Amino acid sequence: MGEPNFSVDGAYQELEEGLYTQPELRNGTLVMAPLGDIVPYLGGQYRYSVAEGRVQLTLGDKTLLASVGQRNATVNGAPVILEAEVEERNGSAWVPVSSVWEAMGAFVKWDKARQRLTGAFVLPAGVKLADFARGGPVTEETLLSQKAGFYGSADGVRMGDVIVGYQNKDGGWPKLEKTVSLLTPVNKEALTGFRSKSTIDNDSTTKQLVALAKVQAASGKSSHKESFLRGLDYLLAAQHPSGGWQQFWPQPQGYKARITFNDDAIANVLEILRDVAERKPEMAFVDAARVAKARDAYNKGLQLILASQVRIDGKKTGWAAQYDELTLKPAMGRAFELPSISGDESVNVLRFLMSLPQPSSEVVDAIQSGMAWFDAAKVSGIKLIQVSDKTLEFGFDRRVVADASAPPLWARFYDLDSGRPLFTSRDGVKKAAYADVSYERRVKYNWYTSAATELLTKEYPAWLARHKVAAR
Repeated sequence: MGEPNFSVDGAYQELEEGLYTQPELRNGTLVMAPLGDIVPYLGGQYRYSVAEGRVQLTLGDKTLLASVGQRNATVNGAPVILEAEVEERNGSAWVPVSSVWEAMGAFVKWDKARQRLTGAFVLPAGVKLADFARGGPVTEETLLSQKAGFYGSADGVRMGDVIVGYQNKDGGWPKLEKTVSLLTPVNKEALTGFRSKSTIDNDSTTKQLVALAKVQAASGKSSHKESFLRGLDYLLAAQHPSGGWQQFWPQPQGYKARITFNDDAIANVLEILRDVAERKPEMAFVDAARVAKARDAYNKGLQLILASQVRIDGKKTGWAAQYDELTLKPAMGRAFELPSISGDESVNVLRFLMSLPQPSSEVVDAIQSGMAWFDAAKVSGIKLIQVSDKTLEFGFDRRVVADASAPPLWARFYDLDSGRPLFTSRDGVKKAAYADVSYERRVKYNWYTSAATELLTKEYPAWLARHKVAAR
């Protein structure tokens, strides 16, 4: 309760993704929530007609029918009485979860101490529940780290075919887990809800484009070329009028519509557009019309980066992880990602700017200002440790302890007003310290990073020397 999420087999997902929807607890035990995002993760089907006020939910061999404003429902035609009436809220049907789950054959448990409702189902195997092939020599995580000769090999061509196979009709690719094999066709039926939508989050779409370019350069296979061009068209069409890119496109919902630097998304897109515009060897097959569009999109994206550098008291700092797509002000991402300056995403934004062969005076100023902020924002004298504790849900905890000899760290987020490290949990409430973060978010999210270390100590000095720029 109090958090906009649910989990299936331990994997957390968002309830009504992007809208910060939280389940509601009434009278201590009655949980009300919309189920439209949950049911597909269980391999079922869900339909809600706003016009009819009618809910239809199918799991395994059971189908439940219920109506807004009523407690009476049916399962396979047999009558059942729900704990509370079905309600309509902002186009969604909110149902009493326990009685719906029980009617569908689940064992339901309410954990008062954790304020958590659990439903345990035994469901028949089906294509929507079938897992993806996992592991092996080429996975979603390793498709770009193969040896150079791989991309022209039989397995490289096979990987290219798999990538083409799960490309969406709009030209983009959905986000897969890191362990999914890319030498076996992806089970697209198991991609439900936002998992099926095209995105640039977690290197999606950009990673597939780079891999296809490598394979196509070696194999010359026409299907790989056509797939790459459709993916490039997707990036060009998805560029927001502001010059940035949203996490999901088209039809992004809630915070998915934000302009996002999260997970280096925009930097990844701009690197591809730059390689196309400069006709790098692996992308030299792109036609002149697309090259011109890529160059224009790249220039607009670069201007967005320069315009969105966060200022505190008029002084340039780093970049936010995401921005409001209309105002370009730092904005909230997930409920635990408050508007802030990012000590992580800002690293690759600066790396991208430092990769420009002939930086303008505006770019130089952005780099020097950003590096000065990183130097001032480092956190010294502490380290993060992991402590084994089998009484806890995940078997361990993480703690911050004093250590004068520890290398510097940076917070993942910094407050926009005070400039201090910023912490929170899935409830979206600011916390004063790391120890105040909820247990699950404390151990399942990286609140500190060392990503700026190489940037400050090696890459920035080398950049100053390369461009004969004096350090500030």
